[in-house]
Amino acid sequence: MGAISSKIGETYHALAAFWSELSQNAAESNALLRRIATPEFPVPDPTVSFWQTNPKYQELVNAKSEELPQSADIVIIGSGISGASVAYTILTECQALGIEKRVVILEARQVCSGATGRNGGHLKCSPYLTYSDLKVLLGKEKAKRVLHFQLRHLPTILELVKDEGLDEAEAREVETVDLFTEQTMWDKAQQMVQELQRDAPEYAEDTMVWDAKQAQEQFGASSHCLGAISYRAGAMWPYRLVTSIYMKLKTKYHSSFSIETGATVREIHVEDNDTTPYLLHTSRGKIRATHVVHATDAYAPNLVPGLKGKIFPVRGHMSAQAADGPSSHLDGSRSWSIIGKKGFEYITQRPRESAGPHSPGGEIMLGGGLYKSDGKGMDEIGIWKDNCVDLTISAYLGGIWSTVLQGEHARVLQLWSGCMGFTPDLVPFVGEVSPTFTKRRRPSTKRKGAASESGSTPANEWITAGFNGEGMVLAWLSGTAVGLMVLGREDVHLEARAGRPAGKVTEWLPKELYLSESRVRDLSIFKLARFL
Repeated sequence: MGAISSKIGETYHALAAFWSELSQNAAESNALLRRIATPEFPVPDPTVSFWQTNPKYQELVNAKSEELPQSADIVIIGSGISGASVAYTILTECQALGIEKRVVILEARQVCSGATGRNGGHLKCSPYLTYSDLKVLLGKEKAKRVLHFQLRHLPTILELVKDEGLDEAEAREVETVDLFTEQTMWDKAQQMVQELQRDAPEYAEDTMVWDAKQAQEQFGASSHCLGAISYRAGAMWPYRLVTSIYMKLKTKYHSSFSIETGATVREIHVEDNDTTPYLLHTSRGKIRATHVVHATDAYAPNLVPGLKGKIFPVRGHMSAQAADGPSSHLDGSRSWSIIGKKGFEYITQRPRESAGPHSPGGEIMLGGGLYKSDGKGMDEIGIWKDNCVDLTISAYLGGIWSTVLQGEHARVLQLWSGCMGFTPDLVPFVGEVSPTFTKRRRPSTKRKGAASESGSTPANEWITAGFNGEGMVLAWLSGTAVGLMVLGREDVHLEARAGRPAGKVTEWLPKELYLSESRVRDLSIFKLARFL
C-alpha cells in the first residue's frame, strides 16, 4: 500500500507519517484527530482560483432570487460537479417522463466555489495505480468494478460536452505521462503495470512503459527522471463545464430550476408535513423540500453528523503558471504527473487555440506538494479553510516544472488552495442517507404512484460526496446515479443518453460506493494509517 502514487496516495503518505509519530507527538496527533471530527462550514473569503477568473457567465457567479423560494421538490446542497450532475439528471429525466419537479441548488458562497472550481483540470484515472491500490483494500473483482466506473467518466463527459455544445469547457482527450524521480517508486510502478496486464489486460491496452532515455527523448524529461508511464486521459476547464451546464438548465428549465448563492445551510429539521417534510435553515432564510441531496464533499459532515471522521478534508494547493519551452507547441494535448518517493504533482496545460481575450492560453496548471509543508502533510489534513496558501508548498510548486522537464521555464500567475473530501476506504459515499447518519427521523410521507413512471418517491436524504481528490472521474456518474434514485428510477433499464450510460443504476454503479451502516461501521483513519 506504500506504493500509492496519486492525490490519494500523497494524502495517505501523510497519514502514515501521522501514525508513525503518534506515540512521539501525541499533542499534534490529537489536534489532527480533533480537526477531523470537528467540521466547519466554508469560509466566506476563499482564495480565488484561475478557473474562477473572467467567468463566461457573470450572472451565475452570485446567482440568487430576491427571496429564497419557500419550497422545492428537490434541494441540492452544493453547486460543484456533483450538484450539477444531480440537477441535470433530474431535470432531463423529468422532461422525458413528462413531469415537472422544482429543483433548487443552495450554495454557501459563489457558484462552483468549492473543490470543482479549484482543482487541477484533470479528467484522469490512472488504471495501474488505481487498480493496485484498490485491489489491496477491496479485492480483485471489486477493484475492477470501481476502476471500470472511473474509466467511464472520460467518454461520458466528452459525449456530454459534444451533445450539449459546451465548447467553453475545453474538455479533451490527452496523452498523460507519469514521470518518476525515485527508484523505489519507479520499480513499484512497473510492477503495478504488470499486475494490471495480468489481472485486467483490457484496462492496460494503451499503457506504455518508457525507460529514462526514452522518457528524455519522447517527453523531454530531465536527468532527474528514471522512467515514465503513458496512457490515455482527459483534461478540461472544470468550472466552465459546471457553469455552462447550469446556464443550459436555467435557460431550458427556468420555471423549474434556480441557484441560490450565499445560502449556507446551517440546520435541517424534519417536520410533520406530507409534502415537504424537510425544513432547511440557511443564512438567507428557510426553505422546505421533499428531498435533500448532500453534494458538499468534504463539508458533508456539517449536516450529516454520523459521517464525522468518515469524511475529512485535505487542503490541496494549485497554481497557474505561464510556461515557455518545448511543451508550448503541445496545445493542451498532454498532461503530466511527477511522482517521487512520497510527493506527487499533477499538471495539465490549457489549449492555446481556445484562449479568450483575457488569457493567452497554454497556461500550465500545476498542483500538489502536500508533503512539502512544515508538518510533512499532516498540517494540511483536517483543514477546512481554503482562504490561504502555505508558503513552502507554494515555493515548491513554482520550481518543480523547470526541474523535471528539459528547457522548460515557468512564471507563477496565481496560487490558491481548496479542500478535498477523503474517506478511509478511498471510495466516495453515494446513495440514500439513513437516519443513522443524519440523526434525524425519517419523514412519514407516502409514495404517490409508481416511482418508475411518476418520479415520485418517499421523502428522503441523499449523498454524493467524499471523492478523495479524484472527483472528475467519480463525481459525474455518482451524481447521475443519485438523481435517478431520487426519482425512483435506479431499477429501470434506461437508454443511453448524453451524460448517462445505458442500463440500470444498480448495474453500473459499483456497490462499493453505496453508503451503508455496515460499510461505515469499521471505517477509521486509525485503521487506514495502521494499514499503511
